[in-house]
Amino acid sequence: MTLRCRVIARYGSEIDALQPDGSVRRASLRRRVDDVVCGDVVTVDSVGAVVRSREPRRNHLARRDGFNRPRTIAANIDRAWIVVAPRPEIPHLLIDRFLVGIRNLPAEAGIVVNKSDLAFTGDAATSDPDLSNYTHLALPILRVSAHTGLGLEAFRAAAAGGCNVLVGPSGVGKSSLIQALLPAERLRIAEVGQGGEGRHTTTTARWYEAEGGAAWIDSPGVRDFSPEIASVDQLVQGFPDLSEHAADCRFRNCTHRSEPGCAVGAAVDRGLLPAARLEAWRELLASLIAGGRGRG
Repeated sequence: MTLRCRVIARYGSEIDALQPDGSVRRASLRRRVDDVVCGDVVTVDSVGAVVRSREPRRNHLARRDGFNRPRTIAANIDRAWIVVAPRPEIPHLLIDRFLVGIRNLPAEAGIVVNKSDLAFTGDAATSDPDLSNYTHLALPILRVSAHTGLGLEAFRAAAAGGCNVLVGPSGVGKSSLIQALLPAERLRIAEVGQGGEGRHTTTTARWYEAEGGAAWIDSPGVRDFSPEIASVDQLVQGFPDLSEHAADCRFRNCTHRSEPGCAVGAAVDRGLLPAARLEAWRELLASLIAGGRGRG
């Protein structure tokens, strides 16, 4: 007899499988069914506790590791929330990179500023994190605090239904947010260090059930994120704001680097587009070209 289960975590050659009755059991992976991550749906032998097969995924979020190898983070995602904190600073380029990966799933994207209570402990004019690079995009930007409860109800409402994955740097409080949203769970959370920064504790992505058919995935923190994209066309998907102006470029295949008649560069000069977004485009494009990937 086999059971259809949700993978809620993976540990090497084993997984934690959420069974139809709500219980969790450990199951083993075989070599031929090794491509399994948090969020996958698998068939598990109820007697031998062995994974027999994996169902096709709707999508999966992947990144390039330090050796330029693709690593899948989680699967079957409806929304991905990029979690940042006001201290030490907002990692704008990391946000841009995540947005490219999320839009190519495709999935809905959002930005969550956790520990927002820290942003107003001094001069609000200088402490409030600057997210002006993204206010022109059609995505929610929420300011919350897992510590005080600020904005949590609005966050819960925005994430209602479907699978939500939290991504972002280490120590920004992704686990603390899930703990605050799901108080019945018991997550491993490190103490806050001096200056308000957290410490990395999550080592593998993990799925948490929520009310109303929703779910949360807590993912390990990263210092950098290289989206798993194979072509310039996929990179374009991550920059809809640039694409809006690119239609007016003199050359159809303009790369927005140094070509004459570039409408994207002109939009930056006129203040219609944040310069940082064009800089992020150019850096990711350079990475694509260096990796030998092109149009397709």
